Order: sequence, then C-alpha cells, then structure tokens
Amino acid sequence: MKIMFICDTMGSGGAERVISTLSNGFVERGNTVSILMLSNEAKGSFYNLNSGVKLLNLNFQSGGFFKKAHAIKNFVVSERPDIVISFLSYVCIYTWWALRRTRIPYIVSERNDPHQRGKLKQYLLNKSFKRAAGCVFQTEDAYQWYIKVARNKSIIIYNPVKLDFLPGTCNERKQQVLYVGRFTEQKNIFTLVDAFKLFSSENPTFKLKMFGNGSLEDKLKQKVIDENLSDKVFVLPNSKTWQQDEFDSSLFLLTSNFEGMPNVLAEALCLGIPSVAVDCPIGGPKELKKLFPKLLLLSDSNPKNICNKMKEMLLTKNDKCLIPNELEVDTIVDKWISFINNLLKKGA
Repeated sequence: MKIMFICDTMGSGGAERVISTLSNGFVERGNTVSILMLSNEAKGSFYNLNSGVKLLNLNFQSGGFFKKAHAIKNFVVSERPDIVISFLSYVCIYTWWALRRTRIPYIVSERNDPHQRGKLKQYLLNKSFKRAAGCVFQTEDAYQWYIKVARNKSIIIYNPVKLDFLPGTCNERKQQVLYVGRFTEQKNIFTLVDAFKLFSSENPTFKLKMFGNGSLEDKLKQKVIDENLSDKVFVLPNSKTWQQDEFDSSLFLLTSNFEGMPNVLAEALCLGIPSVAVDCPIGGPKELKKLFPKLLLLSDSNPKNICNKMKEMLLTKNDKCLIPNELEVDTIVDKWISFINNLLKKGA
C-alpha cells in the first residue's frame, strides 16, 4: 500500500511526532510511505524517520490558496498514493480542495480543539471532513463534536507513545517540576510560572525546567526575571533526550487552555512521573486519566488551585514506568492500517 501524509512541517510538535511514528510503523509493515510538507520553511524532520520514508517539499513559492491547492493536487497525483492522510486544520482544508476532483481517497484528522477556530475556517474544515473517505479523532469529545459531518466513517485512535528511554521504577526523584511543549498562548505558560511561584514559596528547594520554543519565549524569559525566579525557573530549548534526562522529575505540569491528545503528558505518565494537568477541551487529559487514574485533573487554571494540586501530587506514590497496550506503537499502527484497509475496500 502506498500512503502519503500531508503536513505543514516535520518540526518538533506533537502532530509531527505522531506522523513520524506512524510512518516508521507503516514502512516496517511493508508499505510505501511519503510525507509532503507544505511550508516553505520546512527543513528535514526533527524526529527520526526510517530510511524508507520519503520526505518531500512542495516548494510552492508564490500565489494564493487556489494556486497552492492546484500545486498540491499536481504533486499528489504525480506520486499516485493509494490514500492520503492530512494532519492539522489548514492542511486538511487544502487536501480537501486539492483532491476533490480526483479519485484519490483521503483521511483527515482533528488534532486540536475546534472551539478555538473562526466560523469560516471551521466551516471549510467541516467540508473537508464531510468529503473525506475517513476521519480520525484522538478523543471522544472531538468525535462527538464532528458526529454530524463525519457520521459512519470515523474512529477514535489515540496517539502512540514511543519512549526512547524506559528506566523502570524510579525510587528517588529530583526536586524538580517539568514542562515540555511550545511557548504559546495555547499552553498557558505564564499561569504555569505563577503556580510554580506559589508552590516554590512553600517548597524552596524545587526547580522548574521548561523545554520548548515558540512565539512567547522572550516574554517568558522576561517574566522569569521580573518574578525574581532566575535561580529557580530555567527556560530551555527543545530536547530530544528529555525523557532520559528528566524521567526522575518529581512532577510534570500541563496548564494548557486547550489540547488535542497531549503527547508529552502521555509520555510523562508512561515514564511514571506524577502529573497534574488542566482538564481542558477537547478532552485529551481526560482520555489519559482513563489509562492513568493517578493523573490529577483541574477544572480550571487558577494558579492557587494548580499549586494545591501540585502539593497533593507530591504525596502520591510513584507509578512504574509502563506504556499501556492502548498507547503502544504496534497497537496504534495496527488500528490505522485496519481503518485504512476498510476504507479502501469500501471504495473499491
């Protein structure tokens, strides 16, 4: 089977991590896989790819939506995939328009919270979901949100967790709080720092490490200075080795305003790191609590409430490092392959 992913870039984000893991898994099962990146700024993949995965650049230099969609159509048709899989909202819209007059089936996947989009963009995205051969969702809440436009061709598939390091039981933890993710408004990082400041006033030996990048990085660093936290809060670049380096953190903290299925939270939980997260739409943390009952969820992102949950979590007994079967790479890849095969049989 010939499978093509369409995405923006293959940077350090969660969607890109899932694409890389699925691509590798598909190739290992004897499929031909390519990844078409639409952004002119795309340069290779942050995550490791199997040598059999073909990484492609659209190299579209100028023109509006329709010209770019036409370029995508020509590129995809020339590759002749059996199925196309598109991640992220604007990519799904481009995929729908580009392939609408071809016989190439495509799958769209909602990776975030549809409540956050403007009406026009969501209208177009609904069109892309309605015309798709199949739709993949990460959470029950997202599935229910799209049920009217994606009825009878949808499935919930969790993100796979692939740990580069699985240490076993951690008996001694560093006095450290951990955050991994983008530095953007979505991640609510300033509230996270405020909560840590309150926590630190009662636990002065604790540090906060924040790995990532994003548009708010400079403001975040300035806030750390303004709050006199430079000796406690460390804003660090993206790390490919954070799992191995920081698995023995005392807490993992996620205060996002909204999320799809947060990979880093799933990875932290599989590493056995005691974790606190806001129960944000569109239900990713809530789904993970089904698999990890000790995960503490907050109904809101008030810094005082977060601080209290952090203190409560410190009293919780450590979990073993374990990837549940529901998140195992083989399990997730098998679900995708089965879903794709069923869609292709229907279209035969």
